[in-house]
Amino acid sequence: MSGAAFLVIFVAFFLFVIIKNATTGQPAVYDRLAAKGLPGRALVLSSFQMAQGVSFGLRRFQRRQMTIEIEVAGMAPYQLTNTFLVPRGVVEPIPGASLDVAVDPKNPQNVAVLGPGGFTGPWIRLGPPPAF
Repeated sequence: MSGAAFLVIFVAFFLFVIIKNATTGQPAVYDRLAAKGLPGRALVLSSFQMAQGVSFGLRRFQRRQMTIEIEVAGMAPYQLTNTFLVPRGVVEPIPGASLDVAVDPKNPQNVAVLGPGGFTGPWIRLGPPPAF
């Protein structure tokens, strides 16, 4: 097998793995919740200082254990302690911080942290909009 053929096979395999990971597993659950979940606001009550950095394709997250109080319209506020995916570079989830979240209507224990409270929009995944 020539070097060029090996390189083509390697690149094809690499792209297959990236695409498969982006459409299944945690990123798919996060994206589904972000798109179809109930919008809400969360207050960080406590946050573990150590966080694990994870990447899904070109998106970077911190996997961080936190206790948050969640408010969703039409539901009583509730507290949840879990390990959440937090978009990196968008928010620093320290106690007292406000977060925009999406809550699974069928399972309120399933929550996606979208960004800092009041600043979440479609640009979170695409970068900031152009200035002009």
